[in-house]
Amino acid sequence: MLKNKFLLGLIAVVILGVIGYTFFGEETTVSVADYIAQLEKERKEKDNFYRNSDSSPIQDKANFKGLNYFTPNADYKVVATVVPYHSSAQDKQVAVPMTDGSTTTYEKYGFAEFTLPHESKAAELNVYRLLIYKHEKGLSILFRDATAPQETYGGGRYLDFKTDDIKDSKLTLDFNLAYNPYCAYNHTFACPIPPKENTLPVRVEAGEKIFEKKE
Repeated sequence: MLKNKFLLGLIAVVILGVIGYTFFGEETTVSVADYIAQLEKERKEKDNFYRNSDSSPIQDKANFKGLNYFTPNADYKVVATVVPYHSSAQDKQVAVPMTDGSTTTYEKYGFAEFTLPHESKAAELNVYRLLIYKHEKGLSILFRDATAPQETYGGGRYLDFKTDDIKDSKLTLDFNLAYNPYCAYNHTFACPIPPKENTLPVRVEAGEKIFEKKE
């Protein structure tokens, strides 16, 4: 069984109505409208990859009509505080269960603590906390939320980062980039399962939805 591949996404930050993001190693500032256009462009490029590439997890490429997404929403781009995982090197290593019953070893890097401003403009915001894994390709957050399993993949969605995306203990989480692992489309792939503590009690209406064949 093939192992899932982590896909590094575009990391974005919203500041006063504009978005700064790193593109080909350079920091760039664009309008929200331009960011959404760029995101939609990347989604089309991903569809083309899934439709045409030999590395695609899609089995029936001839009838593939594209992936399903929530509408881009700037409220789901948040800056998290990264709290290091304080423990011995041995305790940081964790056997992560895979969808095929096997395990893979990751390192507990730390926790991303954040709020979701769209929840309530009047009440005090809830602070959420997600475990960050470190692996050979960088960092990842594997999570579920209250949209699963009816609207989003029940096995969880992923966000990927580079280690140097963390600056001054801050990390931008753009849930518009949350994506499904390959096993959401093809059972011959084995994918890591999100830890129980990474189940958010709220709906995250951003990123990729359940893959459904479109007629």
